[in-house]
Amino acid sequence: MPDYDFKSLSPTEFEDLTQDLLQKHFNLFLESFTTGKDGGIDLRYSSISKNEIIIQCKRYSDYNTLINSLKKEVKKIQILNPERYILSTSVGLTPNQKDSIFKLFSPFILSTSDIFGRNELNHLLSIYPDIEKQHFKLWLSSVNVLEKILNSRIENQSNFELEKIQETIRVYVNNDSFYKASEIIRQKKYVIISGIPGIGKTTLARILVFHYLAEGFEEFVYLSDSIDDGYTYYKEGKKQIFLFDDFLGTNFLENTLGTNEEKKIVRFIEKVSKSKDKIVILTTREYILAQAKQKYDVFNNPFLEFAKCVIDLSQYNKIVRAKILYNHLYFSNLPLEYIYNLIDNQKYMGIIEHRNYNPRIIKTITNDDVWQNIDAKDFPSRFLSFLDNPESIWKHVFENQISCLSQIILVNLLSAGTPILLDDLKDIVKDFSKEYSSKYSIVFNELLFNKAIKELENTFISIQKDNNNKFNIEYQNPSVQDFLVCYFKNYSDYITDILKTAKKINQFFTVFSYKKDLDFAVYNRILLSKEQCDLVVNRICSEYDNLNSTVLRNYSTSFELEYFSDYIKLNEILRFIDVDNYPVLQNLILHRFKDIMFKDSYQLHRSEIASYINIVEYFSAEFKNDVKKMLDFIAESIVDLNDFEEFERLENIYNEEYLEIVSKDELHKKRISTLMTLQVEYEDDNLEDLLDECITRAMKYKIDYSEIEIAIEKKIANKNIERSFDWNIAWRKRKDGQEKEDSLIKNIFDSFKTVVKEKTNKV
Repeated sequence: MPDYDFKSLSPTEFEDLTQDLLQKHFNLFLESFTTGKDGGIDLRYSSISKNEIIIQCKRYSDYNTLINSLKKEVKKIQILNPERYILSTSVGLTPNQKDSIFKLFSPFILSTSDIFGRNELNHLLSIYPDIEKQHFKLWLSSVNVLEKILNSRIENQSNFELEKIQETIRVYVNNDSFYKASEIIRQKKYVIISGIPGIGKTTLARILVFHYLAEGFEEFVYLSDSIDDGYTYYKEGKKQIFLFDDFLGTNFLENTLGTNEEKKIVRFIEKVSKSKDKIVILTTREYILAQAKQKYDVFNNPFLEFAKCVIDLSQYNKIVRAKILYNHLYFSNLPLEYIYNLIDNQKYMGIIEHRNYNPRIIKTITNDDVWQNIDAKDFPSRFLSFLDNPESIWKHVFENQISCLSQIILVNLLSAGTPILLDDLKDIVKDFSKEYSSKYSIVFNELLFNKAIKELENTFISIQKDNNNKFNIEYQNPSVQDFLVCYFKNYSDYITDILKTAKKINQFFTVFSYKKDLDFAVYNRILLSKEQCDLVVNRICSEYDNLNSTVLRNYSTSFELEYFSDYIKLNEILRFIDVDNYPVLQNLILHRFKDIMFKDSYQLHRSEIASYINIVEYFSAEFKNDVKKMLDFIAESIVDLNDFEEFERLENIYNEEYLEIVSKDELHKKRISTLMTLQVEYEDDNLEDLLDECITRAMKYKIDYSEIEIAIEKKIANKNIERSFDWNIAWRKRKDGQEKEDSLIKNIFDSFKTVVKEKTNKV
């Protein structure tokens, strides 16, 4: 029979184990609950509204702590008044202790057999070995398995110690990547685990090693510097696991791979794959693997690609993220005050849902050397700021582990923004490299550019191809841009060089701020100096006609450049730069706009209407004599009733002229009436709001709306009849699932409040 002490499980993991065991044992479906007004329920069975069976889970290390906690639960159970009360605890219990608990909860505990202590839970695990295997973290950390792991022959791994093994197992949270890697190993006997820095590659590799040692492998060989050690320790007829962590790593980056080392690595992998009793696990950062493929043809072998397990954040759903955070908090030395400050008002959700969520950041901030320098009251905000500025994840890689050309690509990508077509990015980098080849020691050509893109792929950037065989570049993770913004705030000279060579209008505005305002604070922009602002103004004035845009629009099957015109370009300048301080820009915008404001045979694109009106609003005094012509020009371009929200802004600018024109102009009235009719014809949702909108607008412009009102009311009536099919059902299911997920996460973190003494008297 197993003999687990359950100390490696956090309270929420202990509850999960209890739920699986007792569901199987009683052949019942057990509900789990968040804490709240039904406090006292961890698990419940109820066929109707009455609480038939209530189960509480108490993960403690000693009887005194347990009994003191249970005494506080008695009143809750009396209020809940279940037909049956069951206790599950990690504490080993004597007959007398069971009798005391039985009396404490009488008459709700039907017999002492409803008290499942450590011995009883171990007995159930022996009956249901499938559950034991399902909770592999449990059996990996058992005394017998740990002894088996430690008694295995260990080669070249000086830190393969009990404490480090237990630490890895405690904070690990099982997720899809474990099963994906295990399946690859089952099929091929080897796996290459890749991904961005800090995502958990080494942790997964070590968990796999523990798993296979526990399953009967006899020997673990850690390869630190060269694959030669793999050949040295390879033994026929012996069950061996080889781990080559960061197998390309520093040696590769410094160009110091031994003679034919790359061929030896591939041959060793092939050798293991043909064996019956060997496994090799390799980890690498994605960009280094990309570099290796460029430098060594042998790494382009398709069989290596098929055995690659890429870890990314998509495998960390909210529940997994929550459990990773919980485990690091629970098994850390953080004082309770720090943890409670995260639990209060569910501040932990900001961490779990943060776009830069990364296990390495979680581990770092819960390290004693970090949190001890932070006040408890500031802990949640500092935690989030750590995620907002993930410099610790990217700085070392950027400065030391990618080529100079790759760095140049990233800083130019920062200025242009993503997504961007690969060809546009190449042109931008080419211009920069041509200007500053000596200053930054850049060698640019087509081949080197493509190599650099491959080096950055799946680490800093991702590449997508549309149906038209166009390639577009995006950041692999939002934290990349955050890092680059933060990093280059300290390199003013670099930014100046970018601004001097910028050939796209969006390069001036994507991440740069020209004034200290809310945009700068909220969007984490780089604030330009007065000299840099002057530089941009001069470049816009001198290069205006050549400044196009690289901004993309993502359609379902293709990426296309966003519609871009002089109206939009002029508005971008007006929007981002404080032109009040630059008369030269005012003149540029005004004169360029006057040249095109009434283009013959030209109808405004929908995306231009707001830009057009913004410019008119800023220079309103300049166009008082053109109000009628201007209103007609804009009105002729309106193709959607929603565009009237922009159009009607002109009422605030030219109040009397606006009302005089639109209320008497029959052509204008006809346009509005036609648009309302078309909107009613094609609109099937929000019909009540549409009716109110049409009536309000019709009354304002003195338009007969009776037919429109009848048509909308008829649609509303038909809609009520057709309720049998709800087009929103999928959304509601997602919403319900989201609410249940958030409820479970709340339960996970609220459980901290029930284990205060366990945390104080930490195991």
